[in-house]
Amino acid sequence: MTSSIICLGDSITFGYPIGPEFSWVEQLQQRTDKNLINLGVNGSTSRDMLRRYERYTPTSRVAHVHILGGGNDALQQLTWAETQRNIQNLVDLIRQRGTIPILGLLTPLCYDPAGGGEFVPSFAMEALANWKARYRNWLHDYADSESVLLIDYFTPLCIPGTGEGDGQFFYDESHLNEKGHALIADVAERTWIKLL
Repeated sequence: MTSSIICLGDSITFGYPIGPEFSWVEQLQQRTDKNLINLGVNGSTSRDMLRRYERYTPTSRVAHVHILGGGNDALQQLTWAETQRNIQNLVDLIRQRGTIPILGLLTPLCYDPAGGGEFVPSFAMEALANWKARYRNWLHDYADSESVLLIDYFTPLCIPGTGEGDGQFFYDESHLNEKGHALIADVAERTWIKLL
């Protein structure tokens, strides 16, 4: 039986606003012989992802679970301790089920998206950018301490030399357009997919 890879996340994994059929998960599925299962849900927090995985019953053997999310925790005001605990519990549960976890660094925020969409109020951008930077730094340390593969989706989406998203890849301040999803698929194909 062919093993599956669960892609667990929020709107970036789901494919909002362009739809799951154009998401990076679907693009990667079309490029490879891997069986990818998109468990991205718009608006998901780390708590939601943990609960969704706890309740998920696979129909085939799952070899890996790719986690890309947590940014909504700041918008929905989860505490920093809860975010950390949820990710730690999720990785522990994945391993308890005999599956290998993969973590992804959150995508950046964009101040001038090509799509012209609006999602994050301007007054909230700085606080959200700082929260996401703190989360990315923690993920680096956590992944290193737990020997979890960590994939950098942040840097390729940034304007070189900055921590800001390159507008050509974004629909709004937070969400990717088709070009952005294609770039995430490129990064995934070059990195973790080749290791499986």
